[in-house]
Order: sequence, then C-alpha cells, then structure tokens
Amino acid sequence: MELAKYKACICEGSAENAIMDILLDNDLLIFTREEMLEEEVIRCRDGKRFEEKYLRKGFLEKISVIRILDSRRENFKLSKAYEHKVDVINVITAPEIEMLIIFNEDKYKEFNTS
Repeated sequence: MELAKYKACICEGSAENAIMDILLDNDLLIFTREEMLEEEVIRCRDGKRFEEKYLRKGFLEKISVIRILDSRRENFKLSKAYEHKVDVINVITAPEIEMLIIFNEDKYKEFNTS
C-alpha cells in the first residue's frame, strides 16, 4: 500500500511515541516528520476525537493514518463522511520493544510498581 501525501502517526503510549521519535529523527522511516500532520506523533486513541481535531480542516487529498499500538483489540472508528478519505494502517508492536525503552530510560523500577 502506498502512503497518501498527508500522514498522521498515532501512538498508543509513551514507549511507542519515544520509538517513533527516534526513528523519525534519524530518517529511518519511509516518510518524514514534515509529511506528518502537526509534524509530530499524535497521542489520540479515539477515532472520533481524531476526526474532530484533525480531519475537519478540509483536506482535499487522502490521509494515511499509521497507528502504532500494542493491542489488536483497539478500535478506531471514523464516521462515514471520512472513511473513504482515510487509509488506516495498524502496526502492532511486541512487548519487548516497550521494555527496551523502559530499560533505556532507566524506568524499570517505576514500571514495575505500576
């Protein structure tokens, strides 16, 4: 699937967000930060809220929404008015990736108590 001109990268949690920032800052993805809505990773899990905040700006072209999450059960529902304007791509991460960030940021003790 080819990505649309406009991209929205949505991350579920802070570990996914940190990983995406590292990948973007080091040009390791097939798109750049400049191609993204707001030029940053978005933290918005709800499709309706995303629609209200970002899609009602009158985009003429399609938007690729790349969702980075650790659960296949998360729904991302858009209204019928926007379904045909958005390609949603779900990227499911492994728990090990989150642990790498937790260890790298020396937050294991904090993670273990939550």
